[in-house]
Amino acid sequence: MTSMEKTDHRLAVEYTRIVLGMDQLYRSKLVKTGEALFDNEGLTYSLSDEHPITYSNWSDVKEDLNYLRLRYLDIENEVRRNYMQQQIGSVLCLADWCAGVQLPFRDKVRGLLYVNENPLSQAERGELHRRLDVALAGRGYKGSLHEKVQAWEAERRVPVAELETVLKELLAVAKQRVVDRMFPQMADVEVVPEIVHDFPFNAYCDYVNGKMYLNGDIPFTYEGLKHLVTHECFPGHTTHMRFRELGMQSGDIPIDASMVVVNTASSSVFEGIADNGIYFIDWLETEDDHIYQIYQQIRSTSGMNAAHMLHAERKPEQEVAQFLAEYAFGEENWIASRLRFFTHPLRSPFIYTYWRGNEAVKQVYERVAPEDRQRFFQFIYSRMLSADTVKQFV
Repeated sequence: MTSMEKTDHRLAVEYTRIVLGMDQLYRSKLVKTGEALFDNEGLTYSLSDEHPITYSNWSDVKEDLNYLRLRYLDIENEVRRNYMQQQIGSVLCLADWCAGVQLPFRDKVRGLLYVNENPLSQAERGELHRRLDVALAGRGYKGSLHEKVQAWEAERRVPVAELETVLKELLAVAKQRVVDRMFPQMADVEVVPEIVHDFPFNAYCDYVNGKMYLNGDIPFTYEGLKHLVTHECFPGHTTHMRFRELGMQSGDIPIDASMVVVNTASSSVFEGIADNGIYFIDWLETEDDHIYQIYQQIRSTSGMNAAHMLHAERKPEQEVAQFLAEYAFGEENWIASRLRFFTHPLRSPFIYTYWRGNEAVKQVYERVAPEDRQRFFQFIYSRMLSADTVKQFV
């Protein structure tokens, strides 16, 4: 390890302790929102045993962050240097937000996530609908687009009683594909699915406890479950966190990789890796798989637009719910779950990470030659990255 790498590792310890201290301060002042899962998450999920710095105010947090950000300018590795400038910048914005600074929603998205804050245009949404209509017609479905979607969903829907069994089967196949095509070291990782209710997510990765939670109040197609398994577990969040944990244990990855910090520059690539997981393991095998990919793009982009409607355009929830029904073919329980997500103060900008992360990672992956994919996987799984710095892969 070079002296510069040692410096990076040392600074990463300082950064980790600052962020853990921020989380501690945030939790001490948290006003419960009624969403237990979001409230319990706080600002960060961490695998680290580092001790947080004790803070009593946000000014001291910002002072430490600004000093650390300045020292990170001397890091030799360009990708790491650029990433830490953006990541610390986003954490500074997060500190401002926690301190009560009022930011317009669009400024919040840009300042926290370092991604494009614009919603998807009507023309772009129309093109996604057109592509889905063509794909469904090619499978023989008739009628309006909404009628085609309803018929396809009804045909592909997995009965509630079979959800757990199907998830177990999909998890086993997805893990084996990860072991064969990406990371053999994932062979000993097990994930147990659990069906839950009254939940603000479609699905959720509980890495520490080796579980994948699925919202049992929402109907899922077989292809939808396949997407969620790759997103949450193999080769998504479970795989990503395990890879980072192993790298920290070996000393190859700085300790800030132990943390998943909500609403920061790292968030979009964390979600983007998961959303592209099905491509990484080459698991698009049927026409229905390809139909679902267009469908999922519509669902993902609907989140950005719905949050923008609520918080930037100040549209009433009823109008946003209608948009989700018309554009994203949402049924009642899915729309209710989405609105719980969009209206939570800490999660409202986070919804952008899914689509913006998806497009950032996919843009790079599509230009990677097959013989370079292993090197690309090492790059994105072993580094903390932003939507900008993931594009610096060469």
